[in-house]
Amino acid sequence: MNHVYNIILRECIAISALFITFLQLSSCTKKATEETGAIPHCEITAPLDSLVNTLFPSDNEPGCVLAVMRGDSIVYEKCIGVADLDSMKAITGNTVFNLSSSSKLFTSIAMLKLIDEGKLSLDDTLDKFFPEFPAEIFNKITIRHLMTHTSGLPDLRPCTPAEWTKFVADNNTVFGDFDTYRLYGRVDEYMKLFQHLKRTLFEPGSHYIRHDPSYMLITPLIERITGSGFETWMERNIFNPAGVKGIYYYQPGHEYRNIAHAYTHRDNNDSRRTRRCADGRWKEADYGEVDFFLSRADRGAYASARTFLRFLGALYSGKIVPQSTVAKTTVTYYDSTMPNVHFGLGNAILIEPGMPLKRYHMYNNGGFQIIEATWPEAEISYVMFANRNDWDYRMTAAKIDKIIKSKGWLD
Repeated sequence: MNHVYNIILRECIAISALFITFLQLSSCTKKATEETGAIPHCEITAPLDSLVNTLFPSDNEPGCVLAVMRGDSIVYEKCIGVADLDSMKAITGNTVFNLSSSSKLFTSIAMLKLIDEGKLSLDDTLDKFFPEFPAEIFNKITIRHLMTHTSGLPDLRPCTPAEWTKFVADNNTVFGDFDTYRLYGRVDEYMKLFQHLKRTLFEPGSHYIRHDPSYMLITPLIERITGSGFETWMERNIFNPAGVKGIYYYQPGHEYRNIAHAYTHRDNNDSRRTRRCADGRWKEADYGEVDFFLSRADRGAYASARTFLRFLGALYSGKIVPQSTVAKTTVTYYDSTMPNVHFGLGNAILIEPGMPLKRYHMYNNGGFQIIEATWPEAEISYVMFANRNDWDYRMTAAKIDKIIKSKGWLD
């Protein structure tokens, strides 16, 4: 009798476990369908949830969104924390973040599109487009050098009161004081500095230095080639063909919906421009607090996680430029000192044994910190956008990669 009872009990336990699993899968499917319109691959939900919850344990602090796209469907999305400590509005997949260095992806595609159209080439020298700059320097720097961070151009922007005094003496600036220049100074002001350039940091093409300011020259370069304003041309030729709305370059004074503020931990050395939050633990660190936030080509773009993933889907399906053109973004031009890391046209490239090639960006801008990556061969992309920068993005990216790899998605 006891033997029969034990058999029945084991069967009941097994049936209950199956029922619970069914409920979990149904719940996972229902949640993902409501939030992203996609049927999820629930096998990655638990480990990715655990990763995010460990990094950001509180819903009442700045946080992040992590989203994964497989094919043309967003199959995972996790949002935690608040977008704004004043309103305490929660982060969602539609919350808009600064994209930091991922802005370069848009710029690289724009340049490749213009190359396809025969309007320039990677080997064109900059003196062709900027005749006001010293020819003996700029006739040695090519478009390729700009896009691969090998131009040798220094960061000439004034960063101290003494440098500002010299800048005013040498240039006819529209700005009346240092702080205003640091917040509002854009490419047209930065361009003036190259007119007085005496030398580069190194022979163009001889070294790689991840040096964003030189990338800013691509903004006026596109304007001079196309005869159109940078934002207008990008919208018409890059974002509209992708079929996405909501990618933009920040304009002071404009009201944006669903935008996140970025934060860092406060300290006792905060400048007078720092805005400390009411709880005393955080300070804002985005436009208004962080210098040079308006440089468009290198780190000035904004988008939500869902919008950015939709852009990637359109890009890799050939809707913006041919797929053969997109493939040029993953051509290695220079090797990094980091194992398996290489650099291409505005992207980092990771080629690890047993893994497909990955194109990616990882960086921060003020308090914003981002990861975005694509394995083109596997048709897998993911983004992790955060409005705080107190977490290790390299270690986190490695963990995300390992989770996705462990499920056989990259085989």
